[in-house]
Amino acid sequence: MYHYEECGLSNVWLVDGFEIETDEEYGELVSIASVNELHKTIGLYLINEKPELNGEEIRFLRKELNLSQKNLAGILSVNESTVRNWESDRVEIGKPAELVLRALYKEQAHGGGALIEMIEKLNHQERTHETDNMSFSYSRNRSWKHREYDAR
Repeated sequence: MYHYEECGLSNVWLVDGFEIETDEEYGELVSIASVNELHKTIGLYLINEKPELNGEEIRFLRKELNLSQKNLAGILSVNESTVRNWESDRVEIGKPAELVLRALYKEQAHGGGALIEMIEKLNHQERTHETDNMSFSYSRNRSWKHREYDAR
């Protein structure tokens, strides 16, 4: 078995799917089959099987989502230091934030981007919201539509 610490998690062991070679110049070299698929499998295990995520696991999922701490903080509407504290196990992640993180990872793993797009749109609206009025129009094709230009 190979202790796969390079992924950033201290508790991952590979039973097979790897080769260890010794190089005179570089020492022990490890090659792992389908690393991207392995990381996806690890991530899906974390979001589907782990009842609570620890700091290492939060960091792993964030990195697999290709997000900085600042970006994840923006998506979850928390401070960057909050994400840093989660990842260092100084503070537990709250259930709502953990559920959103799990959902973001699941969406990415299975393709798509609707959830993150919606969150980013809502975050943008919080910063640019101008009025509480909403206007809707009934169109010729018999469907209702929001009329943004009349809502101001």
